[in-house]
Amino acid sequence: MKIGFIGAGKVGFTLGKYFETSGLCVGGYYSRSITSSKEAAAFTSSKVYNSLEELIFDSDLIFITTPDREIELLWHKLNTLDFQHKLFCHCSGSLTSKVFYGIDKHKSYGYSLHPIYAFSDKLESYKNLNKACFSLEGPKEKLSVLYELLQSLGHKVYIISSEQKISYHLSNVMVSNLLLSLLNLSCSYFDDNLTEEEALLALWPLIENNLKNIKEKGFINSLTGPVERGDIDTICSHLGVLMPQHINLYKALSLNLASLSMKKHSDRDYSEIIKVLGGQ
Repeated sequence: MKIGFIGAGKVGFTLGKYFETSGLCVGGYYSRSITSSKEAAAFTSSKVYNSLEELIFDSDLIFITTPDREIELLWHKLNTLDFQHKLFCHCSGSLTSKVFYGIDKHKSYGYSLHPIYAFSDKLESYKNLNKACFSLEGPKEKLSVLYELLQSLGHKVYIISSEQKISYHLSNVMVSNLLLSLLNLSCSYFDDNLTEEEALLALWPLIENNLKNIKEKGFINSLTGPVERGDIDTICSHLGVLMPQHINLYKALSLNLASLSMKKHSDRDYSEIIKVLGGQ
């Protein structure tokens, strides 16, 4: 099965290199930027395609690795071309396979295949992609082809419905982008005399050990801190120094901690803490 890529950004670079180093057949790249196509093709020892028609004709499986906002417009163009018996995948976490409207007339199939992974560096990210899980959504007819392809590379694959995609993507964003934002805010409270880099260095062992504990023990068994202990005085002190725009965030996260703490300590009364945090 020959794999072609439309789009030569971080996702296209990473997936192409990972597939190539895993022994799959990467045909090459088409991009609006010929420079990007040439860089990606050189990186993956593959070909530069000068037209969409040429790439689709030469590929069995086509990955659309463009920004989300361009996928539907690109498919509108692809849908006017003459091709048969192809598999298409886009890599959007939020869009579904329904973006491939009218694909039946081509006797082809379209899927949403999303790596649960952060593509931070187009030249380096492929090195750890083997640790990633994937979500897969689309018509059942060729679902097993993609499922088995990923499984053969050692990946855990989660098949989800189109109705699940937005909440699924929200989950990804919360542990990725929003976690980054939360950590950044945390560093801003550490010490005004420290740089952001110094604060992160100081907090990193705490961050790392918490993530390790969550992975090994789960959420409830990893609980620590003033909410779990029932330390209402400390919580009130925190609320007194928080910037106004962060108070609701602190309360919402702490209320969830209170809910988890009640599961861990069914014999403790968290009602006063919940009241202070604005809960019921």
